[in-house]
Amino acid sequence: MQVFIILSISLTTAFLYARTIWKSMRLIDRDSFKVKLIIKLGIAHLLHVTGLSETLRVRALYHFRASNGYKTILSNTGMAAVYEEALKFKIRDDDVFIATYPKSGTTWMQQLVWLICNNADTNFDKDKPLTSRIPYLETVDVTDNVSLGIQTLERWQKNRQRLIKTHLPYGLLPEDIQSGNKCKIIYVARNAKDVCVSFYFFHVMNILLPHPGTWSEFLENYSSGNIMFGSWFPHVLKYWEKFQTDKERIYFTTYEAMKTDLKGEIVAVSNFLGKKLTNEQIDIIFNFCTFDSMSKDRSTNYSHVRNLGMDFKKSKFMRKGEVGDWKNYFTINENAAFDELYGEKMKDSGLDIPFEL
Repeated sequence: MQVFIILSISLTTAFLYARTIWKSMRLIDRDSFKVKLIIKLGIAHLLHVTGLSETLRVRALYHFRASNGYKTILSNTGMAAVYEEALKFKIRDDDVFIATYPKSGTTWMQQLVWLICNNADTNFDKDKPLTSRIPYLETVDVTDNVSLGIQTLERWQKNRQRLIKTHLPYGLLPEDIQSGNKCKIIYVARNAKDVCVSFYFFHVMNILLPHPGTWSEFLENYSSGNIMFGSWFPHVLKYWEKFQTDKERIYFTTYEAMKTDLKGEIVAVSNFLGKKLTNEQIDIIFNFCTFDSMSKDRSTNYSHVRNLGMDFKKSKFMRKGEVGDWKNYFTINENAAFDELYGEKMKDSGLDIPFEL
């Protein structure tokens, strides 16, 4: 009887303690804990192999208004907490942000910047995937040393530079940045038609994103901005606008420029970051940043997260890497309608991104 009483008291105490700890945790830390637990228990894999993950996919979008008034579209309400934490995120003078609208060459630029900042040392942390070397600001830590987010960035060593991935529009970047604090931002834009095609296939293969519907339905939502991350136009144009007046802090380039002259972009980015590279280092970085090299590299092709929501049977993460692939998907009427919309939105912007090379 005494043993039963002692056991009951111990379990009750442990439960109350755990509940107290849970209540004291930030929402993003709770989310991170839950996701890690789901993965460790094998639930994520079970949902995938049974096909239930596809059945349970989000169909509706969440219209989010941040505390600073900025509006955007998220896939679920849970993302709101990490977006608010990103606004409060404290930056450092030597931080480097790689910012893009999704599917615009983010991973490509991450690889390039990583190698530049590490003096073309291809052996340094080579066993770690890019998703752990360059954490994703507006996400939580999903798994230890595989897919890392804001919690890892908050704990980052003081004497070690942070390279940070983000898809945030300028209006949702950390308030430290918007108030003028120092850091470096590298923004990559890609022509809007190829982005749409690539983003569609990313939705097809990524069960963590809302269901894309048919190609025509996706294109309609993309054109109207009724899509996760919102419209391509204000995302790109705001960074372009900021670049015009803040070239010391922001470097703006395009996917098409990288395709045309990759070595030139390596030199330009290294100069922007204050890094001087030898010709040999430039050649090393170039060879490690080709599409063929990166698509075969497990640290960059995302094959390491195939059990975390990406179905590679439906599409590869690094699919083609071409400019002009949109011509294989846009009908004549769809292309004409998009060209009209594009002309209206981009009028007088001064930004010219070619749809073909």
